[in-house]
Amino acid sequence: MDTNKAMVEHFQEAIRIKTDWPKGARAGDAVAEAPLLRFQDFLAAAYPHFNKDAERTVLSPYSVVYRWSGSAPSGNPILILAHYDVVPVEQEKWTVDPFGAEIKDGYIYGRGSLDMKSILVGVMEGAEALCVQGFRPREDVWFAFGGDEERSGLLGAYRAVQWFTGQKIHFSWILDEGTPIAVDMIKGIREPLALFGIEEKGYLSMDLVVRQKPGHASQPPAVQAVAVLGAALARLVKKPFPFTLSATMEEFFASLAPHAASKGMGWVMAHARFLGNIFFKAVAGTPSIAAMLHTTVAMTQLFGSAADNVMPSEARAVINLRLLSPWTVETALDFVRRAVADDRVEAGVHLEGFDPVPANPEHALRRGPGWQIMENALQKVFPGIPALPFLMVATTDSRHYKRLAGGIFRFNPFKLNSRELSLIHGHDERISLENLYGAAGFYRNVLEQL
Repeated sequence: MDTNKAMVEHFQEAIRIKTDWPKGARAGDAVAEAPLLRFQDFLAAAYPHFNKDAERTVLSPYSVVYRWSGSAPSGNPILILAHYDVVPVEQEKWTVDPFGAEIKDGYIYGRGSLDMKSILVGVMEGAEALCVQGFRPREDVWFAFGGDEERSGLLGAYRAVQWFTGQKIHFSWILDEGTPIAVDMIKGIREPLALFGIEEKGYLSMDLVVRQKPGHASQPPAVQAVAVLGAALARLVKKPFPFTLSATMEEFFASLAPHAASKGMGWVMAHARFLGNIFFKAVAGTPSIAAMLHTTVAMTQLFGSAADNVMPSEARAVINLRLLSPWTVETALDFVRRAVADDRVEAGVHLEGFDPVPANPEHALRRGPGWQIMENALQKVFPGIPALPFLMVATTDSRHYKRLAGGIFRFNPFKLNSRELSLIHGHDERISLENLYGAAGFYRNVLEQL
């Protein structure tokens, strides 16, 4: 069978396994977990040569691990991560069946087509093709696939981390999903750029709560909880987290400078640290750039009374912070409380928080463990496209592994423009066949060098 045709069929089968999470389901729910187990079985059946050569360990419906033993391991194993769960869909807003894997105009449609069954299938296609040829890596190569990344990774990735820790396994470097090959995404940059996410922001959602005595809306108190909360949010807006230039972003802008459309723009990028506040003010109006230079605060949810004629017992806002190092969960909590500056407003963690994941300092200089392998694979499949160190502003499963690796790469080997990137978690999510083929080629080239 034609290699590309077989890969497309495997990918379609992967999309058709409905690995979203039913509303209200809990861990241990056999109905909810059945598709996750079915996906693990699909990997075993679709890639027989790899499953014969590699050792497979199923930790739970949320975690399956493979070890591809090296021919001459030096004690520096590599880990490749992926996840097979997907976010839920609003089916009525799709123009196709979100789990139908329909091919139309050179694209395969389906939930998870970009995030991230395409990557998982690309990894497996690359490994299977090498196993068919009798290839064996020199180093031990591990694969860990999770089934709850879109919720927290605590049942999948975190459980795998505990298992690896118990085995006393430390990785030279890790490769996970992340930032893509950006096409026309950065103003003033005309050529595609491969963005290697070597650093990851932290994550913190907070509750801001103001309490009051509930009662009938016909007799409101002189000071209302919603007004107190609104004033607190307004003060927070006026006191944003300060801007800072990390080593990763300094190298990113310096590397970007030669590709700028104008010499003036290139000079500004090349001298970002020297310009300091002048540079920060120049880019502050572009949210995508500003997000890489400070801890952001997004006001995402507001709650009050359940009825329009009842005073609420509490007014509550949920704000979502993406933490740029050196900010941590604790220091960010303190900053928000000081900015709010009102003892009537209770500020605390909403569900969970994670500190930032720093970069390997060598990666910020475009060298160090794995960098050359990544760049070689990029040039094999996407010749001429430069690789730049980058900051991942979203979160990935790899954050759970930060103590088990000498460095982490977060990269999607897809050429995406802003419109295509917006389809991640969106309606009519889809991936081009060209990107699907490119992903398999990229991962095969990475594995060939290990």
